[in-house]
Amino acid sequence: MVIYVAVVALAGVFWLGGCAASGGKPAAPAGGQTAKPAAAEQNRKMPPPAGVPVLMYHKIGGEKGNDAVISEALFISHMEFLHNNGYKTLSLAELEAYLDGRAELPPKPVVITFDDGYRDTYEIALPVLKKYGLKSTLFIPVADADRRLSWAELREMKAAGMEIGSHNYSHRELAAMTPARQAEEIGRSKEVLDRNLGQDSRYFCYPNGSYDAETLRLLKAKGFRLAVTIEPGWVKRGDTPLLLKRVWMGNGVDLKQFETRLTREDYPII
Repeated sequence: MVIYVAVVALAGVFWLGGCAASGGKPAAPAGGQTAKPAAAEQNRKMPPPAGVPVLMYHKIGGEKGNDAVISEALFISHMEFLHNNGYKTLSLAELEAYLDGRAELPPKPVVITFDDGYRDTYEIALPVLKKYGLKSTLFIPVADADRRLSWAELREMKAAGMEIGSHNYSHRELAAMTPARQAEEIGRSKEVLDRNLGQDSRYFCYPNGSYDAETLRLLKAKGFRLAVTIEPGWVKRGDTPLLLKRVWMGNGVDLKQFETRLTREDYPII
């Protein structure tokens, strides 16, 4: 009888081990403690992020000799890297909440932005972003809406998780305009976006990085909360919300340089 009981007990041990191996819950470690997933444990030990790299993309395609263009293959490898290495994409609404102290950053935060509203943002970038579950923001010169991209396409992009922000009405340098012309361009861009997309547009991108003190005053008066420049660097709490820096992306940024720009605030400028 003793032998029979021992055999049954031993069989039970093997059955429990096989259940864990085939998808059942593994036994708790010795001491009654529950094992923590390695990724969660690693994130718990990470220091708070020093800031947020806001990536600046323009056109995706095969154009040579233009560093504002990135090849489709390199763009996809950038997005795969973010997905495979645990980066958390933020919307600009979430970045705003961090900057004004309403929220803290997750581990490995990053913001993805696209300027100008080329068709490849819809045809190439959007499917890749959806595949990997990545958030992003498109800044479009509103006068070009319904030319490069239809309003129906822009609404589809917004529904898929891509914020649509203003890149002014025309893609002209604001600092070269009179105050009255600036007011007309900025105000019209917001009115047309809001009417066609059913939103309260709060995010702006300066065409060619051009602005002056009047531009900042007008943006604030029109209700814009954040604006991005082409100045290099990360975004940190305490930055001027209408003068946020970004990280340039193009064919010159291979995967090694991409990782450097995500991990070093003092990344070398190419």
